[in-house]
Amino acid sequence: MYYLGSTMTKRAGNTEKVSISLRSTDAASLRKRAKRLYDGNLSAVIAELAADAALLEGMHDLVDRLGGPILTDETRQALDREWTPAASPTRSAGKRKVSPR
Repeated sequence: MYYLGSTMTKRAGNTEKVSISLRSTDAASLRKRAKRLYDGNLSAVIAELAADAALLEGMHDLVDRLGGPILTDETRQALDREWTPAASPTRSAGKRKVSPR
């Protein structure tokens, strides 16, 4: 006899169970964050990331409603160059003057 229904119990509240595949390094990062912030609750980390994704999608929707992005790739690159701090000049490893004693 085979059971064709689900053996999973219903999840409480407004949640849905999903199965995902991640790189092992990504999974380790998520577990580390879960341990640090949520007493090991990995679902809380995923919920946090989902909220961030929803916020980003909202930002993209707003930009689209306002007529789309106004920066071209060239302008964006120029701003990146302008806002990136210039590398400080390095001192040469030449001879140093020795002060008389």
